[in-house]
Amino acid sequence: MPIDTVQEALHIRRKKNTQVFRNIARLWDAGQNSHSAQDLLDALHPWREDHNLRFFNVLPYLLTICSITILAFGYFLHPHIQYIWSFLGAFLTGFLAYLLYQSQEPLTQVIRYLEQRMVILRYGLQFQQLPVYLPIHAQPVLVLSKLKQHFPLFNRGTESNEITQFASTTWNDGVTDHQVLLFQYHYVNEIPIIQDQNSDKKIIKEIHKDLWGAFIFQIPALGIAVSNQRSRFFTPYSSKWQSSDILINQELNIFGVNQHQLAKEVSPSLTLKLNDFFQHFKGDLIYHHEEQILCYLGEQNLFQTTSKQSEIHDVSALRGHLRTMTMPQYEKFQQLMLNLIK
Repeated sequence: MPIDTVQEALHIRRKKNTQVFRNIARLWDAGQNSHSAQDLLDALHPWREDHNLRFFNVLPYLLTICSITILAFGYFLHPHIQYIWSFLGAFLTGFLAYLLYQSQEPLTQVIRYLEQRMVILRYGLQFQQLPVYLPIHAQPVLVLSKLKQHFPLFNRGTESNEITQFASTTWNDGVTDHQVLLFQYHYVNEIPIIQDQNSDKKIIKEIHKDLWGAFIFQIPALGIAVSNQRSRFFTPYSSKWQSSDILINQELNIFGVNQHQLAKEVSPSLTLKLNDFFQHFKGDLIYHHEEQILCYLGEQNLFQTTSKQSEIHDVSALRGHLRTMTMPQYEKFQQLMLNLIK
């Protein structure tokens, strides 16, 4: 009877997990063959098979409990039974549980892929790809390094200053198509915590921080820097501009190459648009003084996604997750930035 029970449990486990693997394979195919967000959602409904996206691991869990129980009983009964036999039984049972356990990693991988695929299809973001405006044959590391050199914003870390993630897309302001490169900037500072006066040893603590931003191309070279975090700016944006609006002066700091250039470029309309943008975002914005590039760097995570579905245990829940998944910070950033540059 126990053997029949184990065989039945193994059969159920094999059948359920085989179905989950079939579902995973279909999900990979759905993501690869979809050309729009709606195509991807339609591929998940109707499913016409078992919707389950959880591996059946009841038997490994039971074996793990048995292993712990055998070990505990062996400890308390070792005056009567040699403990080595209890330990051996617990080890073999635990090892069998380990062999039978099915990791959730295949599910995690396909869900992450579909999330990124939905972002690509819905928002047109091409991750780890440079805009066509930039030299396509150049190494991305070299291109990003050159872009960072154009703007005095990427030297916050004493140990590391890297763009770790980026995605390209195209925005249209009603007249012009602008190539856009979104990015995540990661920097590291090392801070000495304790210094032993009697030796050269130091205890160093690494502080890791992230900021997010965008390079926007085909933008007039106005030579203006704007910030709601800095009271002074870097060369060549060292000349400060005072707006006629006292409230805006309290909220924003506007800098340029010189006062003549600022008087020419900073119109009341631009000032109001900048104020509107910085009501929602904290950071620094620079119109380059020579290149047709605008750079923004701030605190909000432009790659953040949200969804109304928190738990994903079947295909229906996954479809609901993908259907309601949005990028609220990116959407707001795009809307306000297009209002600023058009």
